[in-house]
Amino acid sequence: MRFPIKPSYYEAESGIGYVLRLLKRNGIQSESRVLNKAMLTSIIKGRSTKNELLDHLIPITRTLSSLKIKCWTHARLLTPQVCPDCVNQYGYFRAQWQNPFLRHCIIHECALLSECPHCNSPLQFTINLLNGRCTSPLCGLRLTHMPLNNQLKSPEQVHDAYLIAKVIVDDSNTRTSFPPKEITSTLLNRAADILNNPDSARVFLSERAKRVPTDLPLNIEFHKIEIIVQNLLCEWGSLSTLYEMYNSEYIRSKAPITQLWFEAQTASSIIGVTFKQIALLVEVGLIRTDSKKALRTDTRVEISGVYTFLAEFSHNKDYVPLSELRRFMALHNICITDVLIAAKNKELSIAYKPSLDLMHSIHVLPEAFDTFCKLHTQLIRDKTMSVANVAEVTGIPKVELMRLINTGKLRPVYIHGNNSKRILNCDTLKLAKTQNKQLSLDI
Repeated sequence: MRFPIKPSYYEAESGIGYVLRLLKRNGIQSESRVLNKAMLTSIIKGRSTKNELLDHLIPITRTLSSLKIKCWTHARLLTPQVCPDCVNQYGYFRAQWQNPFLRHCIIHECALLSECPHCNSPLQFTINLLNGRCTSPLCGLRLTHMPLNNQLKSPEQVHDAYLIAKVIVDDSNTRTSFPPKEITSTLLNRAADILNNPDSARVFLSERAKRVPTDLPLNIEFHKIEIIVQNLLCEWGSLSTLYEMYNSEYIRSKAPITQLWFEAQTASSIIGVTFKQIALLVEVGLIRTDSKKALRTDTRVEISGVYTFLAEFSHNKDYVPLSELRRFMALHNICITDVLIAAKNKELSIAYKPSLDLMHSIHVLPEAFDTFCKLHTQLIRDKTMSVANVAEVTGIPKVELMRLINTGKLRPVYIHGNNSKRILNCDTLKLAKTQNKQLSLDI
């Protein structure tokens, strides 16, 4: 691989842009004659091609943006976007055009093109791109100037549009090293319109709701949008519509419940329980996992069993949703996991009417729930000891026990009352062993 002509590279030029220009200057009409797919991909990603001569010629890779989206390791586009005016005027590909959060040319105040305006084909990194033409062999027409979308002018606006676009392409639960190729300029323009136009936002929400079977709460789908709203960087015209997404009536899917795979941390948020309680639901068979190892926050879990189980319970108008009993549940240290397990063991009568989340969907008879909560509290008392009693039986000073609690090394159980912080008997036994004490507790 020899190049008689080695043009100097421009300060703002990208690595892939320089390589394409190098090939063009040396009379090479197709990059595939010199570069295999792996080498081309490495150059686009700003990585070594493992070809010493070529790597020596390529400009040093720069950081393109300080903005981040959590599920991307690198903020670098793998598909081109260009300003046709710049290409025609200067003849090279700017490094910043691979910045996913830049969607317009700061020189010509026009949109950067990622698709051909004539045939809508996605542009590719080919030598023909430096000729200012569509890279599709079926088109090849000259790229033309397109107006700037003012809703995508700042990097922060583009960041927000990406979040919505990720939901549209169902990429919200997928971790990728680079921004997905499916998110095109057209899709980002649509996402910006959803964020800025309340009517478009309502259509978007209706489309998402149609994906949710009638036996499921809406947050199975809407939890993604909740997360997005929390992470938006700009003020948008549709924010109030998105904030109030659960206040509208939607047409739902009549399809049966299918498998619902999420990372354990996401599943805990959807169900409304802690991560540790996900493990309990796995133990009782309401949730299953694809791993035999200990549950981690990123372990994939399948949660449709929870909703299939709940669908067996019909609605009863005499029952009230758990959401109306939040304070009562908090007083007695009751969570959704306790309710689900009790219902599974036929210890608690429930009804089910899918709504926005499980707290609004699971209904109970108030009197029966009051009895259940009191029994639950008594059961906790029977299986726990106060911190003062633990200090007495183990010989560990109360101050040290509180330090263990505050550092997370000892997990207390809370119940309503003056002596609310208690330690499980099994943990008390472990503490006693550290002090070489033999205890016999009925646990």
